[in-house]
Amino acid sequence: MSLNGFIVDVRTVSESNLELEVDASRIAWEEYRKLVDELGDVLSEVDEKWSVRSWLVRGRSVRGRFRRVTAEDRRRILRFSPLPSSYSNILKNTRAYMYGLVADNCLVLEQVGTRKVYLLPRSMAPLLVEGVDKINREVIEPLRQNITEFKDGDDYLRIEQLLFRHGIDPTVLRTAPFNVGDFVVDVLPVDFGYSVNGDDVYTRMRRTETVRGLEILKAQLERKHREYALNAVSDITRRIVDLASGRRSHDLEGKLGALKEICDSLGLGDISERVLKPLKEIMGVRASEREGLTEKLFGTKNLKEAVENALKASAQVLEV
Repeated sequence: MSLNGFIVDVRTVSESNLELEVDASRIAWEEYRKLVDELGDVLSEVDEKWSVRSWLVRGRSVRGRFRRVTAEDRRRILRFSPLPSSYSNILKNTRAYMYGLVADNCLVLEQVGTRKVYLLPRSMAPLLVEGVDKINREVIEPLRQNITEFKDGDDYLRIEQLLFRHGIDPTVLRTAPFNVGDFVVDVLPVDFGYSVNGDDVYTRMRRTETVRGLEILKAQLERKHREYALNAVSDITRRIVDLASGRRSHDLEGKLGALKEICDSLGLGDISERVLKPLKEIMGVRASEREGLTEKLFGTKNLKEAVENALKASAQVLEV
């Protein structure tokens, strides 16, 4: 199994970047309650006005909390987004799409807490980085323009005036940056098949002084390579079984194509021929015909069982 390609680091933009905090500590509690109620009403009206499906818009709440500065000083902080909630939804949906794009084109080599280490095969890299560039051009850049235009409009001015009426300095709105940077996939080329024995740097070194260190280094690299190879195969297996179970039916043809490309790039052509090719054929027929075709190609009517057996039978899955 040839594990070479790019380690991927994903950086996205959170919808929290469209929120701001207002210090409401200096106004009376009753005035603060009125501000929260009126602001919630105005923001809901803004959402209805700027939503394509206004009849689905639900009321928007304004979050208040206390921040402790010192033992005696507790600030009353109001946190909200003065922008239409559809803008936050764009970021939320785009982030989900972005991670889906990465998941479809990469393999998970390791997971530390909630953070995953992704391997992007070389052949998949151009399509992935182009897809991310398309996100920035067609989604993020227009969103930035929409935010700028909204800040210059009447609805934004209305929110400023509301804050001013209740004793809050509206400058915080006028100076809000709302940082919406590009979505980024950083790639670092790696080759997990690297060999200490084949590196000229090490062969020229005096073995009497380095032999112990070289053996330790070699053992560590081999152990990590095997660990990542096993994890890669496990990830491929899970994804194929998920497809066979119908748990990931959206864009089935595209997902099977991406998996085939990943397998071929890693030297797992046996999985492509013995598992993915017949699976694609089965998924291409009517649901009523699938059991018969599954039995014909795999010897059993249960598609999930057929795929699991085919994966176990593939020598390349075991020889990592």
